Amino acid sequence: MENILEVRHLNAWYEEGRALFGSGKKQQVLFDLSFSIARGEILGLVGESGSGKTSLCRAILGLLPDYEGEILHRSKRPQMVFQDPFSSLNPAHTVGWILQEPLRAAGIRDPRQRQEMVAEILEKTGLDADYASRRPRELSGGQRQRVSIAAAVITRPALIIADEPVSALDVTIQAQILRLLAQLKEDYDLSYLFISHDLNVIYQICSRVLVMQHGRIVEEGPVEEIFAHPKHPYTRQLLEAGE
Repeated sequence: MENILEVRHLNAWYEEGRALFGSGKKQQVLFDLSFSIARGEILGLVGESGSGKTSLCRAILGLLPDYEGEILHRSKRPQMVFQDPFSSLNPAHTVGWILQEPLRAAGIRDPRQRQEMVAEILEKTGLDADYASRRPRELSGGQRQRVSIAAAVITRPALIIADEPVSALDVTIQAQILRLLAQLKEDYDLSYLFISHDLNVIYQICSRVLVMQHGRIVEEGPVEEIFAHPKHPYTRQLLEAGE
């Protein structure tokens, strides 16, 4: 099966602060990470705060320039779905404007074509066409997350990085958003890197999982196998905490 993303022996650093003359001290945040994501796969990424999940996402998106190793994209640039859709959506504009912006950035100049694509993605994400005229403050949390997902999917990327996309939602809405993500995967042949601290969510939606601790992948494998027979003490700790 074709790999959409390949990461090979990735090491990355942050600069802790610049001295008056010269550069500041570097701190390594990622250590020799290697993994791939296949077309159509939902790969889970778990680990406590500070484990390196965000740094890895930044590296994949090209926002962490100080790295060694290879990050190979087999498609156009991945798109993000964030934990807090309210802060990721521009409150000054309507949903229609927000959804047209990535199309404008992609070079789609025909306003009618953009409007048709907005109408299609609103329908796909379970929102009526009249939502195009609303602003984020007029929407519920679940509706805002649907708009955030629509904005990520509308340019048809092959890979979506979903960073805690349901953790700010109540359990009922979580289930709806997870079903939506699964349906969009089938409709648009998407792959996901799905980040969550909630192992129950990972178990529901992912086929394979990476466990990160202190910037390293300490365990990886099929979800069923990792949950049933965790090998690393840190993985066992996470599973016990989630029970």
